[in-house]
Amino acid sequence: MTITRRSLIKSSAMLAGATMVPSILSAQTREWRVAASLPMTGPFATAGQLVAPSFAEFEAIVNDNGGIGGRPIRVEIEDSGYVPRNALANFQRAQAAGELHFYFGDSTGFMELVGPTLQGASAVMMGSTSFASSLANRAHRPFQFMAGPTYEDQFEILLKDIAAKGGKTVAFVYSDTEFGRDPLAHGRQVAEELGIQVVLEEVTRAEGADIESHVTRLAQVNPEYAILQGYVTGVWPQLIGGARAFGLTTQFMGTFWGMEKIIADRVTEQAGPFLDGYQGVMPYRYFYDQADAPFYRAMADFKRSRNPAFPGYVSTWELEARLSLELWKESMERVINADQQVTPDNLMAALNGIQDWDSGGFFGNPASVVNNKIGQGRVYRYDASSKLFNPVSDWIQV
Repeated sequence: MTITRRSLIKSSAMLAGATMVPSILSAQTREWRVAASLPMTGPFATAGQLVAPSFAEFEAIVNDNGGIGGRPIRVEIEDSGYVPRNALANFQRAQAAGELHFYFGDSTGFMELVGPTLQGASAVMMGSTSFASSLANRAHRPFQFMAGPTYEDQFEILLKDIAAKGGKTVAFVYSDTEFGRDPLAHGRQVAEELGIQVVLEEVTRAEGADIESHVTRLAQVNPEYAILQGYVTGVWPQLIGGARAFGLTTQFMGTFWGMEKIIADRVTEQAGPFLDGYQGVMPYRYFYDQADAPFYRAMADFKRSRNPAFPGYVSTWELEARLSLELWKESMERVINADQQVTPDNLMAALNGIQDWDSGGFFGNPASVVNNKIGQGRVYRYDASSKLFNPVSDWIQV
């Protein structure tokens, strides 16, 4: 084996780090295992393929900087096809392969399916793509968390924004998925409290929806606003396009998975600027908003070091996964520095102890974890000419 100067320096740094970590680690694993199920195929494959790079980059950055507590991390990813039972099988294989320190799931369906099994020796700290409201419950989902506000919170932010603008009527349009139905009951309650009438609740297929029929029903009630929930790459732009072709002036609004610039830009390039003015809630800054986001700037520098042709934009979906990993890392470091064992219970206690955390720019305000979530976000509007989502509200805490 040839020992290079770089490998010697790196090995020395790892050794030095290992000698300074708390004694509790001496009896634990020599590496930290992180595994994930992502929809690399199936209806949400675009999302999975955009999220995947965050795991490889996180592994490289952490290990290049001495690991966590002097131990390297190892990341393993499997395709779920966005099928909960596939993701569950992936998770079970990862558990069977050895001690697992963090798992990232692909959907609300998977998180609901696996949640009750996370007990005793089977417990694992778990993040996911989901903002399911049920996960913000430490009593019933003690080992699952989200890197932002729940879907209920996101609906509440949008409804508060509608009320602030004098809106009186709204439609809820949602996919026939657990993801789609999640915030409806809370949305009805908040709308009533704010004096907003829900004039339509329209359910569609998650893909291949009958756009003409749905638009016709929207036209019959002609709401001032329509909140779209439970979609990723398809249906929501088609619904807006169909409504505009019909002549509807309804203001359409989306939640996290319907707020990706890459999708809005692609639609604009292919079908024209009908998404101009589309609004929605986003927990994070967009990646191009780096003035107060040093983490984003460092992330961009790393990407350019790996790929000089890096276009300068990171999808919101990748940011969500990366923040989940960073929250796990922060929890790990807090547990290790407290000379505690790295267990799911201790990790989740550390996570929920995060108060007024400087996220490096993901959030506009210092972040606090309450009931396994971070309840803040703001409303953005899409500008088809600049191809940017621009903020149209302050950061709203929920």
